[in-house]
Amino acid sequence: MDRGLTDLLSNHWITLHQEGIPAGFKPLLVMDVWEHAFMRDYKATERAKYVEAFFRNVDWGRVERRLREEAPVRPAAA
Repeated sequence: MDRGLTDLLSNHWITLHQEGIPAGFKPLLVMDVWEHAFMRDYKATERAKYVEAFFRNVDWGRVERRLREEAPVRPAAA
């Protein structure tokens, strides 16, 4: 079976923001778990509370629309 890029779902851990999105992939949901993302609302030791709140507030309908929509995918560098 010939699988196009949109037939696969994968998870990416990006350690440096300047690296951006891996080539050939379209982000559906992005979560920043570095301290700067949650320290205004949570203590440094409360990352788990931040993650729980994040998932309670995800608009899963929007994530599904992103999955299904035909959107250009950045090609890999030549």
